Amino acid sequence: MSGQGFTVAEAAKALGVSERTIRRQIKGGKIKAELVSGRYGEEYRIDLEGARPREEPAKRMLSNAVDTALDKASDKSLDRHLDKALDMVKSLQQEKAELYAQVAYWQAQCRHLEEQVKLLTAPKRPWWQRWLRRR
Repeated sequence: MSGQGFTVAEAAKALGVSERTIRRQIKGGKIKAELVSGRYGEEYRIDLEGARPREEPAKRMLSNAVDTALDKASDKSLDRHLDKALDMVKSLQQEKAELYAQVAYWQAQCRHLEEQVKLLTAPKRPWWQRWLRRR
């Protein structure tokens, strides 16, 4: 390895842990490292080929659950779920068409009522013109 590899800070960043954890793991023998002379004295150079980044427990559990669920799910169950989803989409499209028809009906009713209101509020002829016409 001699002079090549990661520094403690670079290894900590790459693995997602603190520098202190890297130093502990070096002393515990979990991570292979070599002492080399550096710019400010001796420093560790770490070979990260065997080391793995630390996963968050929740993320690890979620990925395990997803893997398990995908292993258990067969093509038939996926087809069944897709069929259910397609049926739901079709029923929603049908409901949408019915609602559009209702909207059109109520718009026509509104127009009809507006016309009736206009007829009721139309200006009337003065009384004397109506009286003279009767004669």
